[in-house]
Amino acid sequence: MTGEISTLQAIRTEFQNIPSPVIVFNKSHSGSRLLARLIEEGGIFMGAHQNESNDSLDVLRLVEYLVERYYPRYDSLWDWEKPGDAHLADLTREVFAHHLTGISPGVRWGWKLCETAYILPVLDFLFPQALYIHLLRDGRDVAFCDHTSPEKPFWKKIYFDTDRIETWRGLRLNRRAYEKRSHLYNALHWVNSVTVGRAYGAMLRERYLEIRYEDLCCRFDPTAKRVLDFIKAPRLEIALERTKSSIHQRSVARHLAESSAKVREVVEIEKSLLLSLGYLAQDPYPPPSLSFRRRLKALFKRQTPESIKPSL
Repeated sequence: MTGEISTLQAIRTEFQNIPSPVIVFNKSHSGSRLLARLIEEGGIFMGAHQNESNDSLDVLRLVEYLVERYYPRYDSLWDWEKPGDAHLADLTREVFAHHLTGISPGVRWGWKLCETAYILPVLDFLFPQALYIHLLRDGRDVAFCDHTSPEKPFWKKIYFDTDRIETWRGLRLNRRAYEKRSHLYNALHWVNSVTVGRAYGAMLRERYLEIRYEDLCCRFDPTAKRVLDFIKAPRLEIALERTKSSIHQRSVARHLAESSAKVREVVEIEKSLLLSLGYLAQDPYPPPSLSFRRRLKALFKRQTPESIKPSL
């Protein structure tokens, strides 16, 4: 057996004797810190090296490598005619060795990292029994939480599925342009992240759970129990009790504090996905009625050059 498939198969075999992971992913600023804490309190080891948002710093290295080198075309990984990626093998072993530093034998484990969604096909091969939780949040709220500009190749792929793009809607893809209109970039980022996560997640069938940040905040007990039951957490009651204090309902519907003009710009980018997810019950910006268009057309028709000439 040649090619990357042998590399991945070897790693898959090495990991088959340890518990399968619980993997959490989402668009950044979707409230996943609360979810990660719930799962960790439930008795799941979420990694030895985490940032302030409980993202795995170790797994991030693997995600960056796979996204930059392969995403969105992972088909070459299954091509037996190509030489194997020795660095991928070494990196994968190193990443999970560091991530699992200090874990006790037999303890369930996992991680939370927003951009994990973009490498799910690889993870599904490495960990065929892994469980996945996708946290969704209203894209209008996420759009007004700034993150990272699509300047580097990695982030271009996260936003656009390609690193060859140079402009979007006539806007540059650098930090300065992002800061001026961050809500537009964030809206696009949300659409792509959620779309990719749901598409890959659907292929995982019963091992994929989709929950909403709004439910976690406003209907904490039933939503949290659903998560903990899904992963068969060993400390359900302890997790519920210790996590309740972290709930902040004021984060729900935060877009209502933004200008209507900016919200409309966001909705125009996110509208179809907001509608399909039920965050919008109907199109808030339907086209003008036929009668209105006729009246408008008649009004302009009556405007002669004399009548619209500015007075001196």
